[in-house]
Amino acid sequence: MEPNLARVVLWLQRNLRGDTEMSDETIDVVLEDMRAALRKQFVEKRDNKFKVRPSNIGRPLCQLQMEKAGAPSIDPDYNFLMRMVLGDIVEAVLKGVIREAGVPNYESSGRVTADVAGEQINGEYDLKIDGKVYDVKSCSDWAYKKKFESWGALKEDDAFGYVDRLHIYAKGHDNLPGGIWAVNIATGQINLIEALDTDVTQERRLQELKNKIDKLKSDAPFERCFEDVEETFNKALTGNRKLGTTCSWCKYRFECWPTLQERESVFSKAKSKPMVSYTELNNIPEQEKAYA
Repeated sequence: MEPNLARVVLWLQRNLRGDTEMSDETIDVVLEDMRAALRKQFVEKRDNKFKVRPSNIGRPLCQLQMEKAGAPSIDPDYNFLMRMVLGDIVEAVLKGVIREAGVPNYESSGRVTADVAGEQINGEYDLKIDGKVYDVKSCSDWAYKKKFESWGALKEDDAFGYVDRLHIYAKGHDNLPGGIWAVNIATGQINLIEALDTDVTQERRLQELKNKIDKLKSDAPFERCFEDVEETFNKALTGNRKLGTTCSWCKYRFECWPTLQERESVFSKAKSKPMVSYTELNNIPEQEKAYA
């Protein structure tokens, strides 16, 4: 276990036994962070004007082009807002625990500006340890086990651009990214994913972001970033096609795929069938045709 994660886990275990307690000073800091989160989510007006931010720069170029053009999008449900609030609260509490656990050279959140392709990108990082920037992410049990298991796993499946966000923060501090503290909101488990990128990989990453920004500035022609994929059931092709994971989360998916159909899996036998984003629905089992 990574030493700083071990410090946090040990503090929590000792607190359960009554051997530690959170100081009033830290509690005040946590409460103020929570107040700031509530004001941000429930009081402050949202700036919906498009601009490049750390929170969106890591997303696919086609999604940013849609956003810049003001394309019709799917409005989020109310639970999206609740997830944001709960994520902010988890972040505040975890930072309080990190502080109490005595993690060396810990600093709380701060503002940062990074210059990429002449674009001044402003944002707020979650915390720093030893001068390196870290993010805090609350996640589902599935994401905790699949995406936040390691730095390599996250880079393989990073539809929300968490890795690029860290690189932007790190560039603003002339340093390499630190990593991500992940909290499983289903179980309470905590993992610390240390970033493994070097100066070379960071420079390559920043060059990719520069190319993306240049295309946004030049209003390059829109192209889909991903193609649809073949549907399988029991490891066999069904004859249908669907969106891949990254596209299925995109709020512009109906604009990008005009014939898209979202419905329960036509082949699943589960009592609670998963939803599938079908781009081509060529094969429907007989028992499902009545619902087609």
